[in-house]
Amino acid sequence: MSSSDSDSDDERAFDITPNMVIDGKIDHINIGDATFVDCSGCYTLTELPNWPNVIKVNCNKCRGLTELPSWPKVQEVHCVGCAGLTKLPYWPKVRVVMCDSCPGLTELPNWSSVKHVCCRFCQNLKKLPDWPNVEVVSCMKCVSLTELPNWSSVINVNCRSCHNLNELPYWSSVRHVNCESCYNLNELPNWKVVRRVCCSGCYNIKNLPNWPSINHVSLKGCTNLRYPSLSVLLQTELLLEDLKKECILWHV
Repeated sequence: MSSSDSDSDDERAFDITPNMVIDGKIDHINIGDATFVDCSGCYTLTELPNWPNVIKVNCNKCRGLTELPSWPKVQEVHCVGCAGLTKLPYWPKVRVVMCDSCPGLTELPNWSSVKHVCCRFCQNLKKLPDWPNVEVVSCMKCVSLTELPNWSSVINVNCRSCHNLNELPYWSSVRHVNCESCYNLNELPNWKVVRRVCCSGCYNIKNLPNWPSINHVSLKGCTNLRYPSLSVLLQTELLLEDLKKECILWHV
């Protein structure tokens, strides 16, 4: 058992190790005034208490968990590799959720306060909510997704290898999009403030928009792509640096 203070966030941390688990539970343990509980790697754990004051929970690789409590004050949850989870609760104050590699999840709640969601390798997720305040979403290799919501506040989206996506929304605030190997995409929206786009391996895309704020585009393997506009082409990996400089010098 160990308790420590975090210098950066003033978190009062409490670590739970596998030898503390009794009959799949840890409700016999008094975590005191801890606001951060780390029980990652407790493979025999099947149930977690509903801690009223916990703000952050790390239960990565707790494969025996089938559900998580509705912690009322939790703001950050890491449950990566919890293969037994079939659903997650609605946490009213949660801001960060990391639930990569949870194959039992088929949907996620519409957390109203969430800012960052990472649900990579959740191959049975069929739909994502329209989170009103989300800024970062990584759903790489969520192969059952057929569409993504039009998140109004999203800045960074990684939907790499989501093979069943047929189109992407017009995200008005998006800056970075990675849709590499989404080979069912035929076109991309004209995102007005996007700066980086990776669409390598999207071999069904034939045209690219003339993104006005673009700084970098990756197009490797886009074999059906007609030549993009020069303003976009200058930001790709297809032109040599000296050619780029010459085009800029001549204001082409």
